[in-house]
Amino acid sequence: MSRNRLVALLIMWSAPLMAGEFVVSDAYIRGLPPGQTVTAAFMTLFNGLDRDCRLVGASSPLASRAEVHAHSHHGGTMSMRPVDVLTIPAGQQVRLQPGGYHLMLFGWQGNLSDGEQTAITLLFENCEKIEFSVPVRSVLSEGGNG
Repeated sequence: MSRNRLVALLIMWSAPLMAGEFVVSDAYIRGLPPGQTVTAAFMTLFNGLDRDCRLVGASSPLASRAEVHAHSHHGGTMSMRPVDVLTIPAGQQVRLQPGGYHLMLFGWQGNLSDGEQTAITLLFENCEKIEFSVPVRSVLSEGGNG
């Protein structure tokens, strides 16, 4: 059995356990050297609800503002831009990851020490807001994914 087929089967088998829920997993904030005030958060968003959820904003008590951003490639140049709405379709997942969609955190007012936890709130249209705790992970822990 191919790896992709095995992964698809595992997701399919686990989906009923998450049906009716919106699940945030694998979340972390990118830790940066002291003095940096802009960082990013990454996570996997699984929408087990029966309707699409539209991510329209976010917040964290240690950031002055948070925005959903996307990386894009145009003419050999990589750029980053804010995204007003990110739709997470019913029954599907969307990954916020380095080089793709991600959550930018501006005006960070604290240390970004490896392993520390802070809160993030995701704000949606058509779905309830989600509050969760997320750890800081050193950029050295990303294993070349950043």
